[in-house]
Amino acid sequence: MHEISINLPYKEVEKTIEILQLNDFYNTYYNAPFEVTTEKYGYGYFEKKNENISLKIVIEGNRQEAEKQLELIKKLIAANNYEINSIETTSDTIEFEPIDLKNGWFLASPHYECNHKKKINFIPQGAFGTGLHETTQDCLRFILDENFIGKKVLDIGTGSGILSIGAALKGAEKVFALDIRDVRDEIELNASLNSIDNIDVLVGNALNGEITINERFQWIFINIGGEETQMFMPLIASHITSGGKLLLSGLVEWSFNSVINEVEKYNFTLIKKVQSNEWCTAILIENKVNGS
Repeated sequence: MHEISINLPYKEVEKTIEILQLNDFYNTYYNAPFEVTTEKYGYGYFEKKNENISLKIVIEGNRQEAEKQLELIKKLIAANNYEINSIETTSDTIEFEPIDLKNGWFLASPHYECNHKKKINFIPQGAFGTGLHETTQDCLRFILDENFIGKKVLDIGTGSGILSIGAALKGAEKVFALDIRDVRDEIELNASLNSIDNIDVLVGNALNGEITINERFQWIFINIGGEETQMFMPLIASHITSGGKLLLSGLVEWSFNSVINEVEKYNFTLIKKVQSNEWCTAILIENKVNGS
């Protein structure tokens, strides 16, 4: 594989990706510029839209083929008159650094050899859930230690879809990956790298009726923060089966107990908890007979 880098204003990145995808360049990723603030439920993030970012495009094939693709990309960008400061004509062979989950599983590029260990094939792109964050890794360890055979799963705030992919690899019958942003292309790419075809991506706001979820789930994942978890609790409580399990993460130690107290008001009981640095991840079980 080879990587082509384009420097451009962050405010132009979504339009640029759309143009690239219309011309069959799907494998793109970038690091969004955020400023971090400490808040009651963890950390706040706001986008620094006036900053420049480096948009990466991954090209398969030899160097000569990559150089041809680079010339085509230059023409596509120039034709749309975007406010691009410069184009780096780098085209270097790349390999994503593998992540050892320390439970017999690796999160790694499809080309990475894991020496007979289990692997989730993954190419990180623009969405949250690259596998680097403590909460993602702790969630994955919980998921990969479970048996999901015959289970339906809802992954709220799915981001890259890595938790959905983990559940599917562990035998889930069906996974619904929900996000307010359109992350469909990234999830479908990484699902295909693992020969997974049972993830349905739901794009939209499930709290205001923009999309409707009619299923009931034995497992629900939510890894987007304490305040957001509380907002989603009525939906979670109405869509989880009796005795179903809730995988909850994105919580910081200074608000963990208060968030859990709110979740338990919906008849959930905490059964497991782990902490990595200040980040807490927990599993709770629904313990009220709700007729399903």
